[in-house]
Amino acid sequence: VSYMDRAAMTFSAPALLHDIHISPTEQGFILGIFYLSYSCMQVPGGWLADRFGAKQVVVAGLVAWSFFTFGTGLTSSVFGLLTVRFLFGLGEGIFPAASLKALYNAVPVASRDKAPAALMSSNYFGYLIAPSVLLPILAYLGWRWTFYVMSGAGLLCALLYQFLVPRHDPQPRPTVKGSSLIRALRLPGIPRLMITWFLISFINKALESWMPTYLLHERAVSIKAAGILLTLPYAAATAASIAGGWIMARWFRAKEEVFISMSIVFSCISLLAMACSASVMSVVGFETVLYFFKTLVFAAVLCLPARTLPADIVGSGYGLINFGGQFAGFVAPPTIGWLLQAFGSYRIAFFSLLVAGVLALTLNLTLGRFPASGPDLRPSFSE
Repeated sequence: VSYMDRAAMTFSAPALLHDIHISPTEQGFILGIFYLSYSCMQVPGGWLADRFGAKQVVVAGLVAWSFFTFGTGLTSSVFGLLTVRFLFGLGEGIFPAASLKALYNAVPVASRDKAPAALMSSNYFGYLIAPSVLLPILAYLGWRWTFYVMSGAGLLCALLYQFLVPRHDPQPRPTVKGSSLIRALRLPGIPRLMITWFLISFINKALESWMPTYLLHERAVSIKAAGILLTLPYAAATAASIAGGWIMARWFRAKEEVFISMSIVFSCISLLAMACSASVMSVVGFETVLYFFKTLVFAAVLCLPARTLPADIVGSGYGLINFGGQFAGFVAPPTIGWLLQAFGSYRIAFFSLLVAGVLALTLNLTLGRFPASGPDLRPSFSE
């Protein structure tokens, strides 16, 4: 529901352009400002989950973002959209780290290095089914009702979660002195995972934000056809996220940097092919391959900390990593919007995303193997 909610803005963007007369740069900021506030709430959301319990934070996030989703449907100006999407990000931003903390509490210890990738599959599954759910609403009822319907879905989820999911009490206060955030930042690999998530998310968020507009305006694809085509990359990403944690644990334990490097290389090759493709089908085909491999990177980034994060700072650790990735969501859409307005070329925009991929690969190759242990870490399963 969270990711269908985001897809509602992406799919509604062409209609918003017509109704509210938004420039490409303004569209980029409207799509990106959500990620500014959303990224800023990642760390507080994780800390709140560690301090007060994950369930309360999950429910609070659901209620808050559903309220502002409804507000999105009421707006009629660029300033109104910027304001309500910023508030929407504040509400939803406390959710991701809390959901990972809740998962950490719920699954057996032996599954903690695989479960985060399985949870991530729901993100892409949300995008996968979003076109078949949202585009009919958009076509027959308009973009405002798209947000009203998603608001109701979020409130329903809040009720179900409140009454059906057991509460796990917060972890006891740590005996280790120091802020939970500082302790998490000092863990080996956490800053590296933050930066990797940011760079690969830059590619991800740019494509999520602009591909519908690209297909509809640049390639003159119908809304119905765009909805069908856009499901293919998310189907590949759903499969990759389900399999990614298991593949890494089964064949790349203690060689995670090899797994990540290979996935980044194939992502960059796919992105280059996508930028050079002449037909719509080849663009979407290479985008599908890209989504598979970049999702393997995401799966690795989420699964690695689950092996070693101390129980009392799981939320804070994931909040920091999520901050790196989600801040890219604020940077990428306006960057692409500016490039389109300055050069009028989607090919240049696609090529610009290669820079992020090359930087991620360089970082991973330079730093080498992920540390197996460090300050404030429990032994990992491999030990």
